[in-house]
Amino acid sequence: MTSVQRPAALLRVTGEDAFVFLQGQFTNELRQAMGGLTYGLWLNQKGKVIADSHVLRVAEREFMVISDASPAAVIRKRLEDHIVADDVTLTDETATVHGVTLWGAGAGGLVTGLLGEKPPAGGFIRCDEILVFPGRGLPGENYALLGPEARIGRLREQLIGRGCLEVGREETEYARIAAGIPGIPQDVGPDDLPNEGGLEGSTLSYTKGCYLGQEVMARLKNSGQVRRRLHVVRGHGLVRGPRPALYQGPKKVGELRSHAHRGGEFVAFALLSVINLNTEAGLSFAPDGPAVVTLDRHG
Repeated sequence: MTSVQRPAALLRVTGEDAFVFLQGQFTNELRQAMGGLTYGLWLNQKGKVIADSHVLRVAEREFMVISDASPAAVIRKRLEDHIVADDVTLTDETATVHGVTLWGAGAGGLVTGLLGEKPPAGGFIRCDEILVFPGRGLPGENYALLGPEARIGRLREQLIGRGCLEVGREETEYARIAAGIPGIPQDVGPDDLPNEGGLEGSTLSYTKGCYLGQEVMARLKNSGQVRRRLHVVRGHGLVRGPRPALYQGPKKVGELRSHAHRGGEFVAFALLSVINLNTEAGLSFAPDGPAVVTLDRHG
């Protein structure tokens, strides 16, 4: 399957201090070979999630910072606020790039058939103006293919000609949420800690040394405790309004985050209190209301 998905951010970071600067800002280890790819987060000093991205090491002093949903302006400001005397140049190339996401059974074979190779795990490739790397926003094997608008348009036509089904955003969101893959910032954002979204295992390095927010992450690792957790939930009907509150009896226990509908049902992420939540009971949209939302035992 394919979906048209233009990245929200593509920044190029260059300069003599590019690696040292990014290593001191990013939550994951960037000590990688040329052609390497690392997914992680940008935090504030309180350990809250400002944005996420893949960081691609293009050359010794050149990196690309790419995000599906975190806006370029947010990432750029987060980085520029911490450039002091560093020899670093940030270039926003978001407006020049278009993209298509390829996912599902046989995705890797299709990439190889069209481009002659596919990227390795933890790496990226460039081929005929196209940048390709493994995605993380969908279940199973999936790839982001980025490039100029005309080239991506031709590639999209080739994929459809080879039998790929093109699906819309609602369907890809449904697949992502149902698989329990949090999005940044829609599910875990500036008011939230990575650990509340279950992101600590895939986005944080506890051995790389200092980065912004690292002290908070170290304390959380030692205590092992957060007050809220992200859960996959399901319900019937339409979700109304942004981030509606969720209740058990008279008590508010959390709120919905991103959601997607299929037929008369929806699947959603909900950030819920660890202390007040009864995991065996349903949730409602009003105090003492009917339990119309249930926790997904598989999410």
